[in-house]
Amino acid sequence: MVARYDRAEFYVDAPNEQFAYLRQHDPVHWYEDGPFWVITKYEDIRFVSKHPELFPSSEIAILGDIIKIREGMERPPRTSLMLLDPPDHLEHRKVLNRELTPARVNEIDGPVRDVIRETLDSLPAGNFDAVELLAEPIPVNVFANLLGVPRKDWRRILHWATLITASGGGTETQETMAAVYAEVVPYLEDLLEQRRAVPDHDFLTLIAEATVYGRPLTPIEVVWWAIALLAAGSETTQSLIAGLVWALTQHPDQAQRILADPSLAAAAVEETLRWWTPVVSMARQAKEDVELRGKTIRSGEAVLLAYGSGNRDEEEWGDDADQWNIDRPSITRHLAFGFAEHFCLGAHLARREVRILIEELARRASGIELTGPVERRDSTIVATFNRLPVRLT
Repeated sequence: MVARYDRAEFYVDAPNEQFAYLRQHDPVHWYEDGPFWVITKYEDIRFVSKHPELFPSSEIAILGDIIKIREGMERPPRTSLMLLDPPDHLEHRKVLNRELTPARVNEIDGPVRDVIRETLDSLPAGNFDAVELLAEPIPVNVFANLLGVPRKDWRRILHWATLITASGGGTETQETMAAVYAEVVPYLEDLLEQRRAVPDHDFLTLIAEATVYGRPLTPIEVVWWAIALLAAGSETTQSLIAGLVWALTQHPDQAQRILADPSLAAAAVEETLRWWTPVVSMARQAKEDVELRGKTIRSGEAVLLAYGSGNRDEEEWGDDADQWNIDRPSITRHLAFGFAEHFCLGAHLARREVRILIEELARRASGIELTGPVERRDSTIVATFNRLPVRLT
């Protein structure tokens, strides 16, 4: 079968074998139908990531951008944080940097734990869908709470965030996304206007009052900041939770250890980030000709950074790179949150959420097992499920 690196089914069918072949035989691979380069080695992905002067993200940041350019599709305004390069990128990150440090995330432990406890307490006694009742509601409710979204609207936020992420993966139509933005933009504009009139202790107030280079953000910048946070703050953590649940069901011995000893939660989260890799790729566009492993990447050509491949690179992780092993040494050097300037702003929050989830699961269960067939979600950017039936034991 011919590998199609721009098709969702390639990622749904677990592309690890194909990526392993590329790492060994063609690590800087030109995919003509893309058209783009596929970068599969750990160190090469780090190289591209830490050289934004050679590989900026202002025009191409994700695979969806490549697809939209190729198909002549309209893209949303280029105001997202992931589309900025230094020094503008750092200046914009400062808006929320201090609110998402490890110390600050620890301070909001209480509200996060409250959401997770409430979610787990509402689970049925028997079988349930881990996507519907765990992976989806926990991160979106946590982040909607931190943003300051009224609780009655949390389900709407979940719906919008899922569609926006699907659009990034190139799996939603222009018509669908136009309808989504027609709803979400005025909704957020109204909330932000309320915060300007009556500030609160939430992220919406922070964004509404933020300045960059000493000037307030423009109205469209403020709205797109909020949209980016909604999508990134929920969908990727949904994937991490789904991946963790899947790993626990596939490795019952390690699951039993973790749920018997929640101090292993941090290792379980980091190994899941590596092995599962929620965001499977990001993309860049070469600004000038660059030589990499004997290949010439020409100015203007796109490169796909296959994080999922780099996180299983045998040269970096050893011969057992395909295994989920919570005892793996140097486990935190994975690429799941990106690298360098574009390291995920919400990484500390995502880690904390899922660690708390493990701790609270450990209070309620000694294991977790599948109860039926699973269904992977079509996406070129996020690894997750549509259906993951389980029960706690």
